[in-house]
Amino acid sequence: MSLKTFAAVAALAFVLTPAAAQAQAQPDPLLSTFQSACVAADGDANATMAKLDGQGWDVLPAELLGADAPFDNMQARIKFEGAGMVIAMTGDMADEMGTLTDSGNVHLAVCAVGTTPGDYEAVDRVVADWLGMTPNTTMSMDGLRGYPYTLVNGRRQAVPADLGEGELMALVDSGQVRVVMTGDSDGVIMIMFMRPVPN
Repeated sequence: MSLKTFAAVAALAFVLTPAAAQAQAQPDPLLSTFQSACVAADGDANATMAKLDGQGWDVLPAELLGADAPFDNMQARIKFEGAGMVIAMTGDMADEMGTLTDSGNVHLAVCAVGTTPGDYEAVDRVVADWLGMTPNTTMSMDGLRGYPYTLVNGRRQAVPADLGEGELMALVDSGQVRVVMTGDSDGVIMIMFMRPVPN
């Protein structure tokens, strides 16, 4: 099952589809928000939400999303910019079905920042350039690209697409695995950060 199934399940996290606006959003501000809100907090939901609250973002009640809420324990914020909007979400994904590894014994802390309208290819290109990576083939499909990596002496190193179960779990157990994904769901362009930890 490995990383390919993980990509399919992660795609469900991009279901959030607020009404599209007319202006074209630029990718660099989205990446900057993602870096400061999600990456800097290393997936800590409370730290992310506190940062956004301090910047005047509005609370988006999770109950408004109903069954479409993509994460457990979800918190969300929203900011309107010109004719568009930016959304930030944090939450958890329990890997009970073996999305990252065959064992399914992994928990994912998730933080995502999305915008509508936007240019998916431009956003993905900026993310790939920032990471210095190409998409992981087993975690990528049309409209969804995955970039799993480990932190080695503070530097990002891409996780090979052909790692076996034992190797993947060893990396997860090390606490150094991170995953960045980009996605386009009905015009909502998102960048998602995941920090997997053993259950």
